[in-house]
Amino acid sequence: MSLGTLHADTAHAEAPAARRAEPLRVRLAGPGDEAALRRLLRQRALGGEVRLTLEREPDYFASLARECQRHATLLVEHAQSGEPIAMGSRLVQPAWYQGERRPLGYLCQIRLAEGHRLPPRAARRAWETLGATRRWDEAPFDLTSITLDSRAARRLLEHGLPGQPRYHPIGDYRVHALATGRPLPAPQGITLDEADEAAWRELLEWREARRRRAALALAGPAEGRVLRLVARRRGRLLAGLAVLDATPWRQLVVRGYGGRLARLRPALNLIRALTGTPRLPRVGEPLRCGQVVDLVHAPGEQPAALALIRHAASRAAALGLDLLLVGHAERDPLGAWLRHSLPGRHYRTRLYAAAWSPLAAADLEALREGDLDLEPSAL
Repeated sequence: MSLGTLHADTAHAEAPAARRAEPLRVRLAGPGDEAALRRLLRQRALGGEVRLTLEREPDYFASLARECQRHATLLVEHAQSGEPIAMGSRLVQPAWYQGERRPLGYLCQIRLAEGHRLPPRAARRAWETLGATRRWDEAPFDLTSITLDSRAARRLLEHGLPGQPRYHPIGDYRVHALATGRPLPAPQGITLDEADEAAWRELLEWREARRRRAALALAGPAEGRVLRLVARRRGRLLAGLAVLDATPWRQLVVRGYGGRLARLRPALNLIRALTGTPRLPRVGEPLRCGQVVDLVHAPGEQPAALALIRHAASRAAALGLDLLLVGHAERDPLGAWLRHSLPGRHYRTRLYAAAWSPLAAADLEALREGDLDLEPSAL
């Protein structure tokens, strides 16, 4: 969940009048807050037909440590009772910015407890506290994303609030959610196999070269890869990818079903059992999502990359995965192939460069026009 969700809540959620006068304390969270942070994550679900929470069990801080170089989590609480009412994180990850390796902050994971709102003074202190965690060697902005459906939140953040960084839109991002376990034949002349070490080293060199050419690239967690696949034609390497499973430390948990899906779930699960596709989980169960990472292909070999993604989705069910997520910037040349060829649902977000100090016009233009090579596991 992005920062925009916090401000959508604070703009519209009505808190009990008695609580509005209670003084609030804004500070960085520590190990003693670990259980409270996990509880806040469990309590706020994303809406829709499937209501989901993004959780970090069994250890909040250990989970963050597996995804970034360093991190800071903000906590807003009632000064007298110590009751936590809001949180937010800033994760610093290795990135490639204008061809160089630079640490990059990612603003994310904002939650506001049900029935509360954040007064402007507390919101400003929260922004200032997060901004104070920046270091001199980082990229001159942080990255964040907001779902396109959150129009009110985007307008509010783009307009600007006291203390917040300046939000510059730099492009849109699309995530495809593919059902797993449906075997599909490989295109004629293309062989799809698990990667050996020699092939994987070559693919990682391709990946590194692409990231250096990008205006901005972000790789995501270094661990958690459960499958590595390559596509070849007559022995020549065409494309490669890995599947990452972050479920051991980060979970999407089903907290409810809405509308027709709530009524039809038993029947749909019966059909899925007959067809060998994953069932819809019970409320309270995690939705195990794999993510395509390290995706790269030789020039002109988009069809091989597409075939490899489909093959990965068919293999992922055997790994216990319900869905396979594939993400790309909208202006990625491979994106047009994926938009027209991949089945299933897709979700769109807007990417922002959140500048804590003025961003040079040339740098902003490069981010808006150049290649954005961002792994979905990093967002």
